[in-house]
Amino acid sequence: MHKRNANKLQARKIRDIILRKNFYDRNLCEVVSRMTRLDVMALLNEPIEVHLVPDIEKGEVLIDSRGRGSFQKGTEDL
Repeated sequence: MHKRNANKLQARKIRDIILRKNFYDRNLCEVVSRMTRLDVMALLNEPIEVHLVPDIEKGEVLIDSRGRGSFQKGTEDL
């Protein structure tokens, strides 16, 4: 049976936490971060590899309708 990579599972969990705790701006069609990198690490109740947590700031656009958000293709990956 194929074993899943622990780093990928942890990165997926981190991305899920970031996207659940954000602000959806319906007028500008954007997803805006309400957290920082330290907030994300505080919410995880397990040992983590710090390089898996993206360096995000409060107010940063994660996803927008033009494809220029931090979490979209064509920009830096997680």
